Amino acid sequence: MNYSNFVTAVQNDDQKSLKEHYEVLTKVLCKFLLVRMDAGPEDAKDSAQNAIMFAVEKIKNDELNHPDRIINYLFATAKHDYLKHQNKQKEINYDQVPDSHSEEPDQLENLLTEERQSILERCFTELQAKQKSFISYWFDNPDSEASVVADHFGISINNAWTKKHRIIQVLNECFKKNINK
Repeated sequence: MNYSNFVTAVQNDDQKSLKEHYEVLTKVLCKFLLVRMDAGPEDAKDSAQNAIMFAVEKIKNDELNHPDRIINYLFATAKHDYLKHQNKQKEINYDQVPDSHSEEPDQLENLLTEERQSILERCFTELQAKQKSFISYWFDNPDSEASVVADHFGISINNAWTKKHRIIQVLNECFKKNINK
């Protein structure tokens, strides 16, 4: 198809010819966007129609330098319109302006967490060997049921719970004593 006839149809306001060219150009541009740009059908159709509208305005305003290259102009315009539309969809839209432009600093919290971990490690070293072994098993297997822990250590379920809570109480008291230093 001679696409430069589209330019002539726009310049002469030939509605019948314009309609024929519009249908053909829309299909060609849609196919280009679908295949080359991996556009969705609706996005491809929108960008194709926008490109044709831009071209018609350029032709009417006598701003098209090379009417014989109208198809190249339409391909480029459709591609840029599609990419512009995709970039707008990626933009973050704020309905309201945020109160602050950054998050609150958390260095102090990180330091406190590190200090607490250090204190807990010191308290852990003060446990007896059997207590360390027992509570380490609970820490390493947090989802284990008391019956599994009891079987592992050869004790009753009640004894497993009692030992766990006593060790946690010892660690808690040690932690409280050292945190206030």
